[in-house]
Amino acid sequence: MAGEKRPRVALVEAGLSSTHVYSRKYFPRVGIPTLGAVLKELGYQCDLWFQSRPGMEKADLKKYDIVGIGSLSNTIPAAYRLADSLKGQGPKVVMGGPHVTFMAEEALNHCDYVVLGEGEVTFPALLEALGKDQPLDSTPGLAYRRSNGEVHNTGTAATVDYKNLPSPDFLLSPQVKPGRVPQIVVTSRGCPHNCNFCSVTPIFGKRYRFKSSEQVISELRAVLNQSVCFGDDNFCAHRPRAKALLRDMIAQKAVPLRWAAQICVEATEDKEFLSLMRETRCRTAYIGVESVDPRTLKEFSKAHKMEAIEKCIKNLHSYGIGIHGMFVIGMNDDQETVEKTVDYAIEHDIDSIQICSLTPFPGTAVYQSDQDKLLHRDWKYFDGMHVVIDRPGASAYDMQMAIVRGLQRFYSLKRVIGAYRRGRGWRVWYQAAGYYLMRKWVSENRDYLERLRTEHGRKP
Repeated sequence: MAGEKRPRVALVEAGLSSTHVYSRKYFPRVGIPTLGAVLKELGYQCDLWFQSRPGMEKADLKKYDIVGIGSLSNTIPAAYRLADSLKGQGPKVVMGGPHVTFMAEEALNHCDYVVLGEGEVTFPALLEALGKDQPLDSTPGLAYRRSNGEVHNTGTAATVDYKNLPSPDFLLSPQVKPGRVPQIVVTSRGCPHNCNFCSVTPIFGKRYRFKSSEQVISELRAVLNQSVCFGDDNFCAHRPRAKALLRDMIAQKAVPLRWAAQICVEATEDKEFLSLMRETRCRTAYIGVESVDPRTLKEFSKAHKMEAIEKCIKNLHSYGIGIHGMFVIGMNDDQETVEKTVDYAIEHDIDSIQICSLTPFPGTAVYQSDQDKLLHRDWKYFDGMHVVIDRPGASAYDMQMAIVRGLQRFYSLKRVIGAYRRGRGWRVWYQAAGYYLMRKWVSENRDYLERLRTEHGRKP
């Protein structure tokens, strides 16, 4: 495109203001900043905007030539509203993310183009084709409407060469100031486990792809002396590599103030890995326990056993590492399952928990098998905290209230007061935050709770 006037691009991460599982601290996703860095390298003028951060209202998106909007299922209503507001106002609108990847026809009612799956190759190719007024059929990874209204899918794009991607550039956003870069670092893509409720594998594939340790260290240096979240879907995806990274962090003095990450149950059997986690100041391991019922674990396609979970909890605590237990209430679970889940978390002294209702996100195996059980397609409620499916053993309202009461019991004031543990004093703050978030969530969702009660109350 030498000699051509390149389009001015805005990339927007759609957001929401409602309370959710991770409301305690907001981290932007790294997809938009990574794509922005790719475009910057190619010579495009690109700005980033985050709807959930202060300052978004100052964005005049109509002045851009191309506006790309990324979103998840629960933020897609906001993304669609934003896209609709730009219709006929000048910019071409491109949408991306897991929801629109699997719901492209729906999305094309609001935008001009949909990027399917990973966007770091497809989006620049789209910009080049538009700039040269070339046909789009030869640009894999796109969906758009032909002149006759028919939706055309150009096929699957090649897997992105992740190790050679530039680091996310948050400073492309007018909302982010130097020295205030979000403390999130993602070191890998892909996951071979293919849990039936997760869209990570359908989006990124089963093969793990990693950044180099050098690149990760460079990203960590931008947020040194701060608490860092490793945003990998599984930080210990390849344990030898994870251990090598932790050693490099120590050797190169790039250890953050503290860090947290999602890790698998099996990794906690590795004492060397646990020692390195402790030495690099890991505060919390996010563990996908998923269920206390072996039958539900099998339903979810989880490989670990209950005995392994108990050993995982014991090992982490013995190394002074906290545990955030992530549980999912399955299709065939009932109110008693929720009660047993909370009993288990309290009995085993798990530091903090989330209990999500099984949610058939588009693109997941659960969506393919159980979409007929959806109560509605009001996507803003597809966040795991809202019950959106009809179970055979209990009404939607009863299940929602069981989850609410279970979390209120775990995060009760009595438990907040007694949360302190030697070496894990931060638990008090985590428990107090959980208590506050549950109160706020219930207050914000009274209308939804009433909707479930009147429309999907007790089963006969």
